[in-house]
Amino acid sequence: MIKNISLLLILGFIATTASADTHWADYGGTPSMEETSSTFVGLAIGGVAGGPPGAIVGAAIGALFGEGWMAKKNVGNLQADLIASRMRNNVLRDETESLQREFLIAQQEINRMRTTTKIIPATLAVSPIEPCCDNTVLSMHFRSGSSEIEDNYAEQLASMIRLVEKMPTSSVEIIGYADRNGDATRNLELSRQRTNVVKQYFNRMGVKNSAITTLAYGESKPLQMIQSYETDFFDRRVIVRLIDSSQQMFSQTLEMPLEGL
Repeated sequence: MIKNISLLLILGFIATTASADTHWADYGGTPSMEETSSTFVGLAIGGVAGGPPGAIVGAAIGALFGEGWMAKKNVGNLQADLIASRMRNNVLRDETESLQREFLIAQQEINRMRTTTKIIPATLAVSPIEPCCDNTVLSMHFRSGSSEIEDNYAEQLASMIRLVEKMPTSSVEIIGYADRNGDATRNLELSRQRTNVVKQYFNRMGVKNSAITTLAYGESKPLQMIQSYETDFFDRRVIVRLIDSSQQMFSQTLEMPLEGL
């Protein structure tokens, strides 16, 4: 008889729990599998050990144990999320510092080039007999993997060609470079292509081949030892130098190239 009453109480409690589950689900608070399992285990153990009163007490204790277990699990998940967030923040901080260092290097290189390179204005009137423009330099930069002259250099190239025409003893030195991305052989060939494109531009404007010398260095002479996106831009360059042959020896005596064209 007692066993039957216990069974009825257990079944009744299960039905009540199922009904409560429905109410919880309606409010978005569905109990977890661990809570439900703990309640049933406590119910079963309490029923066996103490009959109907034991079943009720065991179910209550089981439910409390399940809630405590879930609370500890949630705390552990929150701690893991916190650690992951800190690690992501550290990575972002390191990347920011690296970008700042690269930007500083680029700024230093820009300042260096501003102080060492003469920029030719769009229009420049020079007396043919004055050697004022000896060693005048034009620095041209190229896109990655390209040997095409950018349109913004047209006026500066035209000014230099006018100087060549006014200086009968002048010669033009065209030196090509490449960045360090890719194969070294390919980069040497790319620097040749860039010098040839500039040379052909001078030829079309009436400058003879006898007045032009081209040199190609490939990736062998970077401006900075540390490679970055900014320094790669400055390494993809062609230097055009106007020299008065009557005033000095050709700059080839000052700098031995890897290969001349």
